[in-house]
Amino acid sequence: MKKFVLFMLGLSIFITGCGSDKDKPEEKLTKEVIVSQGSKPKSLDPNMYNEIPALTITEQIFNTLLRVDENGNIVPELAESYEYVTPTELVIKLKQGIKFHNGDTLTAKDVVFSINRMLSKPASKIMIDAISKVEAVDDNTVKITLSKPSSPLLFGLAHPLTAILNEKDTVAKNDTIATAPVGTGPYKFIEWGSGEKIELVAFDEYFEGRPKIDSLVYRAITENSSRLAALETGEIDIAYNMDAIDGDIVEKNKDLHLISQPTTSTEYITFNTTVAPFDNKDFRKAVNYALNKQSMSDSIYMGKAKPANSIINPNVFGYTDTVEGYPYNVEKAKEYLEKSGVTDRSFTLFVNDNPTRVQLAQIIQANLKDIGIDMKIEILEWGAYLQRSAQGEHQALLGGWVSGTSDADIVLYPLLHSASHGGAGNRSFYTNKEFDSIVDKARLVSSPEERKELFVKAQEILQEDSPLGILLYKNENIGVNNKVKGFKFDPTTMHNLKDLDVENK
Repeated sequence: MKKFVLFMLGLSIFITGCGSDKDKPEEKLTKEVIVSQGSKPKSLDPNMYNEIPALTITEQIFNTLLRVDENGNIVPELAESYEYVTPTELVIKLKQGIKFHNGDTLTAKDVVFSINRMLSKPASKIMIDAISKVEAVDDNTVKITLSKPSSPLLFGLAHPLTAILNEKDTVAKNDTIATAPVGTGPYKFIEWGSGEKIELVAFDEYFEGRPKIDSLVYRAITENSSRLAALETGEIDIAYNMDAIDGDIVEKNKDLHLISQPTTSTEYITFNTTVAPFDNKDFRKAVNYALNKQSMSDSIYMGKAKPANSIINPNVFGYTDTVEGYPYNVEKAKEYLEKSGVTDRSFTLFVNDNPTRVQLAQIIQANLKDIGIDMKIEILEWGAYLQRSAQGEHQALLGGWVSGTSDADIVLYPLLHSASHGGAGNRSFYTNKEFDSIVDKARLVSSPEERKELFVKAQEILQEDSPLGILLYKNENIGVNNKVKGFKFDPTTMHNLKDLDVENK
C-alpha cells in the first residue's frame, strides 16, 4: 500500500511537470516605453518653470482646458466648450466625469483654484495675465473675467504651463507638488527618483481612453553619446535631442528609425542689457555680425538647422522674413566694435551642461576671438543655469526658446517685454517702451492681419536694438526603436505620448 501511494505521488508529479504549456495561465506582458532626454527637470509643478525638460513630462500627467490641434486651431481638452460672451468675459463648460489620478472628479472649483494659483507664479502668469477674476458658476461651468480683451489668452490656456491641478491634493501638500504631481492626464506619476529616473504608469480612468502601454519612464542622460548608446543597446526606446551626427548612426541601424523635423524653437544668445559690455547697443551688434551661423549649422547640426533672422521661428504665426537679421560679416563686426568704444572686450557666457550647447558656445568663442573679443564659457547644471540667470547673474546666456503655442506673442511677451524681467522669461532685462506698446496692442486686437503687422514692427525694433544674438532654427532629432508605434511629433517639442504602443516580438 505504501509503495502504491508513493508510486501515485510520483506519477502525479511527473504528469504535472510534463503538462502542456496550454494548461498554464497566459502571462500578461507589461508594455513599457523608456524615454530619455538631456536634462532632468527642475520641478514637475506645471505652473513653475517654462523649461522643456519638465514640460515634456508634465504634458503626460496633466491636461489643460484647451489645446492646439495639428492645424493650429484652438480646440477643447478638459473643456466641453468655450464662448466669449463679451470681449472680456469667457465662459467655459467642463466635460463631466473626468477623474484625477487620486480618484477625485474634476469640478469648476479645481479650475478656479488652478487659475488663481497660475496667477501667483511668474512663468504661468504670463500666459493668462489678462485674467482679473475667475469664478465657478456651477460644478461644471467657469466664468473668466478679463481686465482687457486678450487675443492670446486661448493660446495661453492651451499651454502646458496652464495645466489644471487638483485643489484638494495641492492644498494637502502645502502647495509643494514638485515631486509628487496629481493630474488628469493619460499617465499617473509613481516615482521621482531624484529626477534622474521618473516613472509613470497608464491611468486606467483617463477620459480619452487608457493608454496602450502600461509604463512610461523618463531617464535623464546628459551625454548625447551615452544616450545614443542606450538607444542602440535597447536600454531606452526613445531618445530626444540627439546630435545630428548621431542621427546618421540611427538611420543605419535596422532596429531604429530617426525623426528629424523642424520645430517652433530658436537658438540664441541672451545679452544682459543692464550690465557691461551688453549695455552698449553697438557692442551687441558687433557680436551679432561676428556669428558664423552657417558654420554652426554645418559643423554641429549637419545641415539640420538654418541661420535665423528673427527670434520668432518661421513655423510660428507672426514671423517675417522682411527683417534681415544679422548676416555673418567680420568687417561690420569690427566696425561696430570700434564704434562701441568698449575697451574691456571680454565677457562670460553661461551655458547649461548640454554637450551640443557647449560645442555651440565654443564656435561662438572662436568667432568672437576673430574680432578681438575674449569670451569665457561657464558651464552650469540645468537648475543652477535657470536660477542664476533669472536673478540676472549673467552677462550673456546661451539658450533656446520654444513657442509652445505657435503664436508670436508667446515669444515676444515673456522673452522681451519689460513686464517679464527675470524668471518670467526676459533674462536680457530688455526695456523698450515702444516695443512694449506694440506687443501690448497685439494682445488686444483680434484681427490676424493687424496682429501680424504689429508683430513685424516689433521685430524691426528688435533688429535695431539687438537684445539677443539670434542664431539658428534647428530640427529636433529623435531616435526611436522600431518596436515603438504611435509616436506623434509635435513642433513645440512637448510631444504627447498617450497614443504610444509597443510591438512585442
